[in-house]
Amino acid sequence: MFNEEDSLNKYNDFLTVRFLLASKMRPLLLLLLSDSDYDLNAFREELDKPSASILHGLKELERINLINKNFKRYSLSSKGILCSASLKKLFKDLYVFEINRDFWLNHSIESIPHESFKNTYLLKDSIFVESDEHNLSKSFTKYLDLLSNCGNMEIILPIFLEEHLEIILENLENGDNLLLITNDDVLSSLKKSKYYADLVDFSKRGQVIIRKVDYDLKIFLTICEDFMSLSLFFKDGLFDNSCFILNEYPDGIEWAKTLFKSHFEKSIRVL
Repeated sequence: MFNEEDSLNKYNDFLTVRFLLASKMRPLLLLLLSDSDYDLNAFREELDKPSASILHGLKELERINLINKNFKRYSLSSKGILCSASLKKLFKDLYVFEINRDFWLNHSIESIPHESFKNTYLLKDSIFVESDEHNLSKSFTKYLDLLSNCGNMEIILPIFLEEHLEIILENLENGDNLLLITNDDVLSSLKKSKYYADLVDFSKRGQVIIRKVDYDLKIFLTICEDFMSLSLFFKDGLFDNSCFILNEYPDGIEWAKTLFKSHFEKSIRVL
């Protein structure tokens, strides 16, 4: 049912965000106040801007009820607290895309749900591992090194890689577990390979679960206790093994687990 009041509130929120982002000064002031109350001298020292510019921005924020003034000190209003929190999240999201701009622009992201992009700020501490002209296998070698010390593994596997499977089996022999999501093509290659019988044996021991989806997978995702890695496909459909995003922090691993879950819920168990 159409709710006129909700629509009006959303429109007003949009106008507020547009108003904030149309200025360099206004969001800076709002973000500073999210950490502490300020007076004019403190603003001037922090921003190295003239008083007139700062006061103009403060008056604009006060006019739309985002800040309060008590004597000479400024603080956030309740509405200002909510807006500053939203701004912080927005800037963190934009930062994640900016530091690895080419990675996101040059690859297919169709296998990453829109919901996951709402929380990309969780990837803020990621690093970008990339091969170079002096070491074309640098990225893949780094990944295999990480995988060999992985422990329990959750993997979305869109391609068949022998070196990758050999390390997985070594980990399983050391008592680790594997939860694997793949597609029909990779599953068919697995069944024809020398590795499948071992995977079946480990499945009988409760160490391996293999699930499949009925659509193309365009992400290569690995999640372990201490890291997550994400590789993507080029937009022309070729897998890019020359680079991946690596995150070794709880926030990044949490983001990856949510992404993994979104595909897990669409999969069926086959082993």
